[in-house]
Parts: sequence; C-alpha cells; structure tokens
Amino acid sequence: MKRWQITLGISLVVLGIFSLFNQLFPDLRIGRFTGPLILIGLGIFVILRPRMAGPEVKVLIPILGDMRNTGAWEVTRHEIWWFVGSIRLDFSEAVFPEGEGKINIIGFVNDIQIILPEDVGLQVLSTAFVNDFHGLGGKQERFLSTLEEQSLNFTTAEKRVVVESIAFVAEVKVRPTML
Repeated sequence: MKRWQITLGISLVVLGIFSLFNQLFPDLRIGRFTGPLILIGLGIFVILRPRMAGPEVKVLIPILGDMRNTGAWEVTRHEIWWFVGSIRLDFSEAVFPEGEGKINIIGFVNDIQIILPEDVGLQVLSTAFVNDFHGLGGKQERFLSTLEEQSLNFTTAEKRVVVESIAFVAEVKVRPTML
C-alpha cells in the first residue's frame, strides 16, 4: 500500500471518529476542537518528519516557493513537502551515487520541470486529482488517476532516478538536455 493511501485512510478514520463522537455526545461539541487539533498535528508532523524519514533522506518543507537543482548536485533520496511549489530538476551535471535516486514531491500544486540527458533513466509517478504531463513520447492529461511514465532506458541505464509527485494538481514537463 502506498503512503498517500495510508495517510488518506487515517485522515478518513479520524474524521469518522470525530463525527461519531459528535453524534453520540452532542453536548461535547467536538467540532470546536478539530481546528486546534489539526494545527497541533501539523506542527508535530513538521517537527518529526525529518526524523521519521531517516538520516539518508533529505527532507525539505518550504511550504511555498521555487527550487532549482542544477549544476553538480547529488541525486540521492529527497522528500519535498509544500503547499504550492515549482521545482526544476536538471540532471545534466548531476552526481549519481551507486543505486537509484528517488525524489518525492508532496504538495497541493506541483509544477515539476525535468531536464533529462540521454544517459539518465527516468521514471515519473504522479498521483493527482488533475495530472498534466509533457514529454517522454507526448502529452497526457489525466483526471483522478495515477500517471506512470518511464524513459526507454530506465531499466538499463547506470544512472537512474524516480520522481514521484503526490498533489491535487500536478504538471510535469520532461525535456532533453540542450547541447
């Protein structure tokens, strides 16, 4: 089971419990506790998420903004949490340690631009309410579904990376390196 499914399932169970308590104990008015409990939970998550991910995962929680990974950056394990953000991943001069790199991008609106050289294998997984994908053989638009694409050389390439996006709206653009 994927992480987003577990998170969604837990959220629905918690909301169901709040609704049940509200019906069983109408004088308790549990609805007035919901907002503060959500804020407390988000605060605890922001504090503990880097520790939960492990020391080998670089966790960033910028909330809003743009990120650019260009030049000689190290493609290892990255996890980015934000509300709305844009990221440019340029693998032209990137350093790939042994194994496969993995970049998880979780947000409400994700705008992802990938610059892909011929010697890098790429797999893109995007789960969103609305998916818009350009590259690797065309354009795709998906509604309420998961998009999965990979370069032809993904399984055979020495340098490989998996980019996974979980969002309400996701736009992913992949283009080859300009010479």
